[in-house]
Amino acid sequence: MASPRLTEPILTRFERQGGAGGPVADDADPQEIRDELDRILASPVFRNSKRNCSLLRHVVQRAIEGHPEELKERNIGVDVFGREAAYDTNTDHVVRSVAGEVRRRLAQYYMEAGRESELRIELLAGSYVPQFRPVNEPAAPAIERASGSFRRRPALIAAGAVGVVVLGAVLGLRLWNQPRAFDRFWNPFFASPNTALLCVGGGGAQQTATPATEQTVSEFEHQPWRRMNVSDALALAGLAATLQSNGKPYRILNRSGATSFRDLQSGPFVLVGGMNNEWTLRLTNGLRFGFERQPGGARVIDRQNPSKDGWSVNFTTPFTQFARDYAIVSRLRDPQTKQTAVIVAGIGSWGTLAAGEFVSHPEYLKELDGYGPRHWEQKNLQVVISTDVIRGSSGPPNILAAYFW
Repeated sequence: MASPRLTEPILTRFERQGGAGGPVADDADPQEIRDELDRILASPVFRNSKRNCSLLRHVVQRAIEGHPEELKERNIGVDVFGREAAYDTNTDHVVRSVAGEVRRRLAQYYMEAGRESELRIELLAGSYVPQFRPVNEPAAPAIERASGSFRRRPALIAAGAVGVVVLGAVLGLRLWNQPRAFDRFWNPFFASPNTALLCVGGGGAQQTATPATEQTVSEFEHQPWRRMNVSDALALAGLAATLQSNGKPYRILNRSGATSFRDLQSGPFVLVGGMNNEWTLRLTNGLRFGFERQPGGARVIDRQNPSKDGWSVNFTTPFTQFARDYAIVSRLRDPQTKQTAVIVAGIGSWGTLAAGEFVSHPEYLKELDGYGPRHWEQKNLQVVISTDVIRGSSGPPNILAAYFW
């Protein structure tokens, strides 16, 4: 049973005390937090990634020491990643990139069965300040978590209140009642009463026969058809967390080749992966944006402008020189299955990871308001995104083109 002292996000308690420094407030147990952090960092999800462990350890330690106001992008870049104090955060987004990966790995960690701890550590999009709450307690809205990381002086609060009044007078109170872009994107998917399907691509030929009797467990486990790309797995974890947090039941098929047309007819579905997911290639084949193989690589093709050749990846590029991947996000009512489909698909796995992040975070989906027509949520849509790849990690998604019909 959850301890009463952990029934609120710890940042709320910091704010109530005026953001005072020093140890965590009396109604939270710093040792409980440290113990949970140690379990996370020792898990298979984290232990092989020094950068992810360093960032998570740093932000948790600063929070429980009573200094959440110091957890800003530039400070973390200097303290954790050794950047110069004046480094350009617009071109070097190592903190954003690693923080995004930490969020995905935390979601994967808590998805796994057998977690006995009552405490959950979260790092919400829009903030580098962690939150600590019981596993069974619902998370606070993202906007509240983000705002909780700043101290509020009375003058700033008054100025903010005046700004809200002015904004309300200019835009009209009806704007405040509009659903978030996140809700407008996902509502057609969540509206279905049926269980959702998550279908992820894989890395090898499908199993064709029952394993031979002389085959060892190790040989069976290492069959190509049992593999899943790490980035695809992280994207899958983030998407599953999105569905779970919105109360949408789902099931997972971990190989596109094992997914039948009847499976896709059973309810709304998400296709994860581009070139390694045959259902993605089939469903995007008749859409404006799709994938096309090229000698040595592949590209995102715009079928209304097929000569455009800038959105491509050459698979023969040395890994140390590989700097950008591309992906397509689609949400449509599939005319064949009669179901709402969401497709998050990169040329490479980095693009798939960025596409998954795009549809999972409200701040990215909000950008659709600047590209789509009025009531775009009532239309099918496709978005082409790019992501910079830094030392093997994908950066934030960037919209290159959008199409609504």
